[in-house]
Formats: sequence, structure tokens, C-alpha cells
Amino acid sequence: MMKIIVDTSVWIEYLRNRPILAETLDRYLLAGKIFTVGPVIAELLQGAKTEKDYQALKSSIHGLPFIKTSLEDWIDAGSISFNLRRKGVTVPITDCVIAAVAIHQNASIMTYDRHFANIPNLKLESIPG
Repeated sequence: MMKIIVDTSVWIEYLRNRPILAETLDRYLLAGKIFTVGPVIAELLQGAKTEKDYQALKSSIHGLPFIKTSLEDWIDAGSISFNLRRKGVTVPITDCVIAAVAIHQNASIMTYDRHFANIPNLKLESIPG
């Protein structure tokens, strides 16, 4: 089964109710293809504007299949960051963790953040619309 980790940047647009994106993600959600990881959850919650929004997000997150991070994910995230920095490329460590999990899970990442394209062996999912 195809696994897609949806990055924070895409969830933000989804929550803004972008029609084509929302339709596609809803279809993927129903098909069980969408997964989340810890860094995405933390980023989404920190960006809530009100307590009501925070609580609504928190409730919604419980409905998503969750992929736990392992020690190897953290080690590989450090390796990804180290190797990119040696090439003069800086990627936030949270995104390196997301990438490491995706690589280990043979999952793709759906994102608007261009820096994911700098990470070797990472599959990126095209964004509809």
C-alpha cells in the first residue's frame, strides 16, 4: 500500500479549504494512504490561532494513522542534515526527521517546501491543483 506523509505546509492549505487539494486529500484519507509523524503534529498545533482551533486540530490529529520515530530515524535525520550542510544546504532538523521516517517507511512526502527536493532517496508526491 502506498503511504503518503503530508507535510505541515500542505495541511495548512488543506485547512484553508483549497478545493482541489481538499478533494484529493479527502480521497487519500478515506483510502488509508495518509499518515502523519510527530514533527508535523507539533508544527500544526503550534500554529493554531485560538484555543478553539488548537482543540479542533488536536481532535482531528487523533484520526490520522501515526508513524512513530525510531532511534534509526533520528540517527538518519542527523546524517541527512550533516551531509546537506557539508554541501552548503540547510534543512530544518524537523524536516530531516520527516524525511528519514519517509525513507524508512518507503513512503512519499507531499509538501510545498522546496528544500525536501535536496534530500537524496526521498520520494515526493505531486500536489494536485
